[in-house]
Amino acid sequence: MTEPSQPRRIHGRYLLEERISRGGSADVWRARDEELDRPVAVKLLHPHLVPDERARLRLAAEGRLVASLDHPAIVRMYDVLVDDDMPALIMELIEGESLNLRLARDGALPVRAAASIGAEVAEALAEAHRHGIVHRDVKPSNILLDTDGHAHLADFGIAHSLEADAERLTQTGMVVGTPAYLSPEQLAGSEVGPRTDIFGLGAVLFEMLTGRPPYAAMAPLLLAEAHAAGPPAMPDVDPALAEITRSCLATAPSERPPDAGFVAATMRGFSSMNPAERDAETRAIPLVSAPDAAPVPDHMPVAQWRRVPLAAAATGLLAVLVLAAVMLGAGKSAAEVPGDLVSPTPAPAWATQLAADYADACGATLDPAQIDGLSRADAEAQVSALIDACGTAQDAAGEGDGGNGGEGNGDEGKGKGNGKGRD
Repeated sequence: MTEPSQPRRIHGRYLLEERISRGGSADVWRARDEELDRPVAVKLLHPHLVPDERARLRLAAEGRLVASLDHPAIVRMYDVLVDDDMPALIMELIEGESLNLRLARDGALPVRAAASIGAEVAEALAEAHRHGIVHRDVKPSNILLDTDGHAHLADFGIAHSLEADAERLTQTGMVVGTPAYLSPEQLAGSEVGPRTDIFGLGAVLFEMLTGRPPYAAMAPLLLAEAHAAGPPAMPDVDPALAEITRSCLATAPSERPPDAGFVAATMRGFSSMNPAERDAETRAIPLVSAPDAAPVPDHMPVAQWRRVPLAAAATGLLAVLVLAAVMLGAGKSAAEVPGDLVSPTPAPAWATQLAADYADACGATLDPAQIDGLSRADAEAQVSALIDACGTAQDAAGEGDGGNGGEGNGDEGKGKGNGKGRD
């Protein structure tokens, strides 16, 4: 497609103003909806992708389904136009750039930025999964960052419709997708579901935190071997953040987090922490480790990771840091201990033991507020109930996977704008 010498109007109401990106399956334009007087993004599909009436009806049906999603982190679908020789998708215009472009320019992102983007994408996936929609093409070029840095996930569901016809153009036994973000089940041609999207999310998290995709192999056999070897190590990344990221990349879907909402809650815990809290958590670790606790080896099977909400763990660690500082400073005068760390009475030995029991059973630290003011008997009952609750949560993490959706397809484009840096 060539650039128009002057603004061009399609379907009687959309005035094309500037090409945002160009790819193998579509071009994306910044445009104006003259009927509603608002800016939009127009994705002009290459006609061979929807060659017949059946394909066009399927695309329209997918578009209507995606249009039902209403979430701030999902690019809204306004219309699907398939009634002439210029099929088009009319979408919300996101002013900014794709995550793909930001990573290419800046490399690895700061932890809080990566966690915030990861949380927003995970929340978008959770909303779609609740409606029975699986994205199947989660990757940086499908994540658009607005001018405030908030993430918006594009191309929900539409990839499924396009792939049904794209497969006719490929050889039997071929799979359409981007290798670095393709899940093992997609590569094997197996059934996909919500946890397929969690794998893609894990690949995006890995790249945001390390500056590179998790898998460099492009050939299918080499990629399958890389998947079978397990998630790559992340030695320079916060251990807890590396753990949740690598769990998303588990080869078997059943070993990944139970749902996208869980990943979102964990990422929110990191993105809401200020640097002082992160430092406090790191310093607290040697003070609160249970006597028989051993560090989690980097090679531990992903299925064994502890599913404990990170925000709660971080809060507990910070509280225990204060408690530990008080105990360490018990022999000093108040003038030698910072005012916000002075405690009138030390914690009783039985309370310390309860905290150790909780840490050993749940892999997290006990928030002192949970037992503050309780008698020993009541505190023991409270901690026992909390241990039972975290055991139930860990058991629930092993539940099965469900749902299915459509697969993604396309080439990455360039530029900024509608957040559609690919097609």
